[in-house]
Amino acid sequence: MSSIAVHEVADAASGPYSVACTADGAVWVSLVHGGAVVRLAPSTREAERLYLGEGAQPSQVAAAGDDSVWITDTARDQVLLVGPSGVIRSFAAASAGAQPFGIAAVHDGSAWFTGMGNDSLGRVGILGEVTEFASGTRDGLVSMIAASGDSLWFTANRANAVGYVRGGDSAPVIVALPTPDAGPVGITVGDDGAAWFCEILAGAIGRVDRRGSVSEFALPDRSAKPHAIVADPAGGGCWFTLWGSDQLGRIGLDGVFADPIVDLAPSGHAEPHGLAVDRDGTVWVAMESGAVLAVSR
Repeated sequence: MSSIAVHEVADAASGPYSVACTADGAVWVSLVHGGAVVRLAPSTREAERLYLGEGAQPSQVAAAGDDSVWITDTARDQVLLVGPSGVIRSFAAASAGAQPFGIAAVHDGSAWFTGMGNDSLGRVGILGEVTEFASGTRDGLVSMIAASGDSLWFTANRANAVGYVRGGDSAPVIVALPTPDAGPVGITVGDDGAAWFCEILAGAIGRVDRRGSVSEFALPDRSAKPHAIVADPAGGGCWFTLWGSDQLGRIGLDGVFADPIVDLAPSGHAEPHGLAVDRDGTVWVAMESGAVLAVSR
């Protein structure tokens, strides 16, 4: 049985969207329509809203340092580094209209992001330099990205594919999905070294390894719309959100879904999007209706 704690952070118009947990114990939530990020303090869980500037559209958030996060500012074509006091530094994308969206931090202190508007991958180096690379798709709606060591995985939603970059500087390998129009979105790297991703239109969770072998695991409810996914730090599987059915699920590395799926509806909130797992194993879920949920097992 799971327990759910509700943290009201905004109204539905602001749209809590993505979540990250930093090493200091704080939880960060992007308000994609509110031009801000909310930080829940480590001990008190007091919510502080940090405004990111006029016209900001904070989409995805990823832990950077012990107390800072990377945020993609899609509308303003930039990436932000944000700490407890606000924006530390901003980095313009290499191309106008890139529309940065997904973002992943790498162990060397750099960050990689997707360019949803121009089928690109971008990199913010440790000295602040921004470089851009072709993703290998055309009109593919390159969306989410995940990192493992020096390797990167990303989803191309409209291209119905997953991409893989070895070492960060080689040409991307594009892996087409077996199911037509599966709509890949969220992606993570499991402790088996493979990428696990959500097929929002097919109602399935997918897995692809470095050899390009793809497996797809159909959800019991194919209309549940899996959206975001994150590897469980405890190992053995991944957690994912079901946007269409207001649920939280878990899949093992063997492709078996945990039973029962966690019903988030009793929280009084709807539309789960991003999620993250903190150092204590609590799963934090952004609910677009205005809250972030802390789900304890």
